[in-house]
Amino acid sequence: MKKTMVYKVKYLPVAVKDLNNITDYMAKVLCNKKAAMDFIDALDHSISRLKSFPYSCPIYQTQALTNSEYRVLPVNNYLVFYVVLGDTVEIRRIIYDRVDLNKVINHTKQE
Repeated sequence: MKKTMVYKVKYLPVAVKDLNNITDYMAKVLCNKKAAMDFIDALDHSISRLKSFPYSCPIYQTQALTNSEYRVLPVNNYLVFYVVLGDTVEIRRIIYDRVDLNKVINHTKQE
């Protein structure tokens, strides 16, 4: 019987900042703490799937991100961008799906 590899999940600081900004906006600006908690639950559920199936999401194709094989996981109205590095799934960004992704990617590259 073949043992299934379980990948570790690591959030980069900028992804943690993204998540905090998203949940703060939902809870404080929209005054909807339930929406914030529901989003965290949906995110946790979706990302936990990556521990067993990190290559299940499509590769995000853009010329700006040629150094790494970025993958994108949709969660509600957000996109989770991640890379697989060895035995680790590295969550790099969590971005609202209706923003100009090229601007966000170019800004991220400059940091």
